[in-house]
Amino acid sequence: MLRSPMAMPWLTVLSALKDSVAPGREETIARGAAALALKRVREVTTDDVLDIGLYEFGVVIAPQIAAAVLAVHRVAEAGQER
Repeated sequence: MLRSPMAMPWLTVLSALKDSVAPGREETIARGAAALALKRVREVTTDDVLDIGLYEFGVVIAPQIAAAVLAVHRVAEAGQER
């Protein structure tokens, strides 16, 4: 079965949502929340990532983790734009 390149990150997020003791769970869920926020909102804030984590994934993400993950996403996006 072939999977798209985007499928694996979301499978990882879904797996983390199902396993409350998965290593790196909060960071994985924060990456998924940041990815969704970046697709939906023009100027994404840490609060957007926190809101998606809480209201869509049902997980409280620490603000410092959300901010760090968002910063990494922004650096990655900037590198892709070149």
